[in-house]
Amino acid sequence: MNYLLSSIRWFRVLGAAVAVIAVSFLILMVVITVYAFVLAFQARGAPDQNAINHFAARVSPKLMPWLEMLLTLVVALIAARRAEKAGIIHGLFIGILAGLLSLAVTLAFGGRLGLYNLVFFLIVVGLGWLGGFVGQKRTGRT
Repeated sequence: MNYLLSSIRWFRVLGAAVAVIAVSFLILMVVITVYAFVLAFQARGAPDQNAINHFAARVSPKLMPWLEMLLTLVVALIAARRAEKAGIIHGLFIGILAGLLSLAVTLAFGGRLGLYNLVFFLIVVGLGWLGGFVGQKRTGRT
């Protein structure tokens, strides 16, 4: 278990953490866009913008954390399988960076730090580690 920090591919880790946040936003935008199209077809014209905003405000806080957790696990698993060495450490750092980026986005949009954010951060870090662990075990390298 002699992992050196020099064996970590930092650009891959940073790119994976940014991809977690970006893809979760993209998936959320797709869900909101599909809802807007459904409203447009029902109205046979321009959809009600207030209904779309209300839907987005209700769905975003509930869907984003789940998307970020799921994507952190998947991306850490993929990154760990592609890492030559230290797949678990890759997953752990992906979880840490994805959690920190998520906290930064929360603060940028007027959120506050609290117990919920701390627990969410720890869950994301744990899922990153788990993805790295499973990804490394699947390749047979320990």
